[in-house]
Amino acid sequence: MSSSENHHDRLVEEYIARIHQALRDLPPERRDPIVEDIREHIRTSRAAMAPEDEAQIRQLLDDMGDPAAIRAEAGLPSTPQNGWADRLAPWLILFGGFVLIVGWLAGVVLLWNSSVWKTRDKVLATLIWPGGLAAALYAAGIGMALPGSVQPSSCSGGPGILTHCTSQPGPGAFHVIAAILVLVILIAAPIVVNVRLIRIYHRSVA
Repeated sequence: MSSSENHHDRLVEEYIARIHQALRDLPPERRDPIVEDIREHIRTSRAAMAPEDEAQIRQLLDDMGDPAAIRAEAGLPSTPQNGWADRLAPWLILFGGFVLIVGWLAGVVLLWNSSVWKTRDKVLATLIWPGGLAAALYAAGIGMALPGSVQPSSCSGGPGILTHCTSQPGPGAFHVIAAILVLVILIAAPIVVNVRLIRIYHRSVA
């Protein structure tokens, strides 16, 4: 591929990136077909150029329309909405539980009001776990206490009599391992879900 073709490809990709950014408020299932249709039209038009040059490429992109106009045709307002809210929502869902659960609830509201994520992502983020990392750590703390609890020993005897004490057996190795696995899942699950939310957000603005 020649340097001129590389330059033409960059011009096209820059235009597509502007379209993607202009339509970022649309959910992916609406935005992606529009972007792909534009990309396919450009691909077909370039194939008919023999040979293509920069002036033709720029004219083609001008003919495709300004990203702001394409945004308006999609029924969106002139400027992207809730950009700060989309950035903040995943972090509030993960850490907002440390602020008397209010922060987590605010994150859930922002998440469900956003068009960046699909419904299944919103449901997943809401249910794993309610309260976010704070709730997971709280549950993990309780779980750590339970396997290590020791039943009080029972003793028999009296003054001048040999005292005999018995203690209850502690948890077996299987129960300890199972408890540790549960604790790891409790903590890791909300982190994994929020990494997914952040990746989807970054793809929406790429």
